[in-house]
Amino acid sequence: MTAKIDILKISTCGKVSAPAEHTLTYNIGYDTAGKTLLVRITNNETGGLFSSEWIALTDVLSAIEKRPSPDKSFNARIFTPLYKSQSANNAGFLSAALKAENILIPFKDSKRLHNIGDVEAFTDSMQPLIKDKVSLPDVVAERDAIKAKVRAENELKLKATRAKSISK
Repeated sequence: MTAKIDILKISTCGKVSAPAEHTLTYNIGYDTAGKTLLVRITNNETGGLFSSEWIALTDVLSAIEKRPSPDKSFNARIFTPLYKSQSANNAGFLSAALKAENILIPFKDSKRLHNIGDVEAFTDSMQPLIKDKVSLPDVVAERDAIKAKVRAENELKLKATRAKSISK
């Protein structure tokens, strides 16, 4: 069974290396069954592969808590194990979205080192959207449906072409 995820927010942010240039699009979601906040990247305007997997905020916080030096800043690599897909960009793009939501804050003047931000303020800001049952359009599902339709059409064309060549 697939979880029902309401998309509460669609926003943009810059990459960790270029925070002022909003080239990433991300979603904040809410798993209605698990009562969990989620985040995912949905678009990268400047190229570079990424996964649009949903990542639970609880998993993000757990990764931060389990970091080797809990009293020190950290980089995005601590989020790599949260993904099934192993694109090199996943953890950095996730960090960028988390920074945009102030879940992560920069460590001193570093773009690539982070500290934990105000998670409570973030979760509090999502509560009215959850209460109002906000559910924005799922562009990833729409994009996947279009790809599946094109794939099915191409398979039919291929079968027709093969049938013609066999009958000759």
